Amino acid sequence: MIQLKNELNTLHDNTCIKVYDPEHQKLIGVYKSFSKAAQKLGLTATTIQKKCTTKKRVLSPLLNKEVACRLSACKPEDTELIEKSLKYFLK
Repeated sequence: MIQLKNELNTLHDNTCIKVYDPEHQKLIGVYKSFSKAAQKLGLTATTIQKKCTTKKRVLSPLLNKEVACRLSACKPEDTELIEKSLKYFLK
């Protein structure tokens, strides 16, 4: 079970946020915190957190498209994707 820490906008070490393009069913980015995902998408951390829990799509003003944000358990291969996502969006 994935749970949030007591602090605002933080996750457990084994949890990450995955951002998908639902139209093309493609992974856009993987982030370690709500605030990092929010910066890349042009949204607030609170919005990202709510959309992860409700599993609803949200319009990203920076990408100019709808994205789906999901909480996920961090796997070893996700660590590399987190590094890439901080530099640029996955292609």
